[in-house]
Amino acid sequence: MIRLREVTLADAPALYRWRMDPETRRQFHDTREVPYEAHLAFVRRYFDPANTDHWLIVEAAGEPVGAIALYDRSPDGEEAEWGRFVIAPEHRGKGWGRRSLELLIDHARETGVRRLRCEVLAGNTAAEELYRRLGFTETGSYQDGGRTFRRLSLTLTKVED
Repeated sequence: MIRLREVTLADAPALYRWRMDPETRRQFHDTREVPYEAHLAFVRRYFDPANTDHWLIVEAAGEPVGAIALYDRSPDGEEAEWGRFVIAPEHRGKGWGRRSLELLIDHARETGVRRLRCEVLAGNTAAEELYRRLGFTETGSYQDGGRTFRRLSLTLTKVED
């Protein structure tokens, strides 16, 4: 049983552990290890009333196993980026990443998003294959710090009433 729930401040330690895992860090733009206080400040900004991000914890059988977020929505709300996607190292390979992304896609569709964007580090084969299986197509790529990142998007159909 996989479900998504909104992040809480109590999730900060787990989020930090997952994000600072060396294998996880190398998949992100910023690969540096950050001090916990900087991480905590980032998490706290999520709770600012002006924030429009939607940051979610992935739970399997009631246990937090990862995180995923929907952010950078267009002014009309029809386009958004998703990311901050991580499954705890000890929980990888169980299909929870795929299921949580499917749930995020459903959530985005239900909240009026018609186009989802994401980026993936070229060579992150497991992620690239998962995103393509779910219908994402490449829209371009760019270099950052000597590494190539692919841009992908997915067009969502409206929810039928």
